Amino acid sequence: MKAYLELLENLKTLEAERVKISGEGDVLFDCWIAQSKPGGTARTNTAHWQLRSRKAQFNGRKSKYLKASEVGQYEAAIARAEQLKKLNWQIEAVQKRISKVEAVLAAV
Repeated sequence: MKAYLELLENLKTLEAERVKISGEGDVLFDCWIAQSKPGGTARTNTAHWQLRSRKAQFNGRKSKYLKASEVGQYEAAIARAEQLKKLNWQIEAVQKRISKVEAVLAAV
């Protein structure tokens, strides 16, 4: 019974942390930041920052050009998404364990 209560407490803390992280700002799942150099007859060879995604998230496009000053904000949003993904995985694992314990308790 003590383990069951510990699992419930663990679930509450994980869900509170998930709410805290999602409340910190934007969250971008399945995205990354890349540099791209211009090709063809470009005048300069300076790299440009792009936010990329597997899905069309940015007005129907899979990439979006970024200003150098915006890179930090988007990196933080991507990091929050990674944290949320890990937390969601942990929450699912704890919920499965709780359901197993509840099934055992119901059988008794």
